Amino acid sequence: MLFLAAAPALLHGSRPAHAADATSTYPFGFNQTLLDNFVARRGGAIGTDGRAAVAFRCDHHLNRFKEALLPLHRKYAIPVTIAALSQMTVVEKGTAGSELMPFPLLQEYALKNGFEIANHSATHRDADTDVRLREEIVNARWSLARSLPKLPVELFVPPGVGGTNYQGFNGGATWSSFQNFLAGRLITQQHALSTGYVPGYWSMTGQPLLNMGRSHIRLDDAAVAWRARDYVNAARRQGKGVCFMYHPSEINAADLAAIESFFAWCASEREAGRLDILTVGGLMLARIDSSVRHDLLGGSPGFSKGWNGWNGSAAKWSIRSEQGAYFARRGASSTALSKDFQPGGHAGSTRQLRVSVRSSTGVRLTLEVFDLESPQRFHTAQNVTIRGAGTFTPLDQYLTLPLTGTRTVRVRITPTSGGELHVRAPQLLAA
Repeated sequence: MLFLAAAPALLHGSRPAHAADATSTYPFGFNQTLLDNFVARRGGAIGTDGRAAVAFRCDHHLNRFKEALLPLHRKYAIPVTIAALSQMTVVEKGTAGSELMPFPLLQEYALKNGFEIANHSATHRDADTDVRLREEIVNARWSLARSLPKLPVELFVPPGVGGTNYQGFNGGATWSSFQNFLAGRLITQQHALSTGYVPGYWSMTGQPLLNMGRSHIRLDDAAVAWRARDYVNAARRQGKGVCFMYHPSEINAADLAAIESFFAWCASEREAGRLDILTVGGLMLARIDSSVRHDLLGGSPGFSKGWNGWNGSAAKWSIRSEQGAYFARRGASSTALSKDFQPGGHAGSTRQLRVSVRSSTGVRLTLEVFDLESPQRFHTAQNVTIRGAGTFTPLDQYLTLPLTGTRTVRVRITPTSGGELHVRAPQLLAA
């Protein structure tokens, strides 16, 4: 059902707000149920505690993505929102194609690497009739949902199509486009939110509708990619976020080198506690003036109030404190440290597993998140080597929880070599 947004209920911290409380009104219709589900899946606004945030988007052409960009997203633990065509394996072939990324494989990569899937239309072609608009927007969304049953398809990413530009919609260049044109109304009937071509940095107020139609900065040009950190710093000064986009088929070796340098910088800024890296959906909900961020592992910081559902006692770990901070210490006979949880209404959300570790001797370990009843249905793992050091190092791993079929998930930290190991504050954060 479509609700007109003359005074939409918005997210503002943990309480509802209305358009009268916000800085802008919203002259477009939106689907309240889909928006509520979108917010609930992530557990509310995503507080960044004063840090700016970035998100990355890949626009189809997934053969080249698989070959060149996927390894970089894995190397630097950076999630990405993939704007997918429902017919991409049919209409895109060759170097600029997507036939090497069938939907079952795309779903597997999304679950294991924290990718979010957005509807980018059926064929990326203009639709100059009402029937064609429904084929490109509505039918495409349902087709993607059938092809990717373990992933929610909540966002629309308008394609640049030329011609009539979806009968004047023009990619959603203004907020009013989403109400004044049939394309915009179909988008907001079928999706929680949409990106577009509204210029400017992204709001970090925790109110997703303030980001409706927001645009991006293209990275598929080395000259722009080398300046990308300047865009992040400019957004920081404004207390806002920024979304970057690339077309894999337009990236050459020089572009790829520039993108990798930027990815490495973003990862180092995240490790230093100066930047958050989210999905596009996460950036919609980012709130810079809050430290509240949903954590599926829940409870007290670190192990300050005991094991809080972790198997520490049975696995023969001990809890220690140092300058008021608590951590788990591995012993000579310790086994894997783990905790189980039920995704419930958070199923389908992209999550950031963050674990801070320290070892004076150096140690190897494996971080895993998997379906407890059937790891074959869902299992993601990262092998990590920790060098000897006196300080804690944050480890980050992104994943997307299956929308269906998984009732209980286990997070497990397994030392795979001898040596001292301290573990502090494991979290599974909304991203």
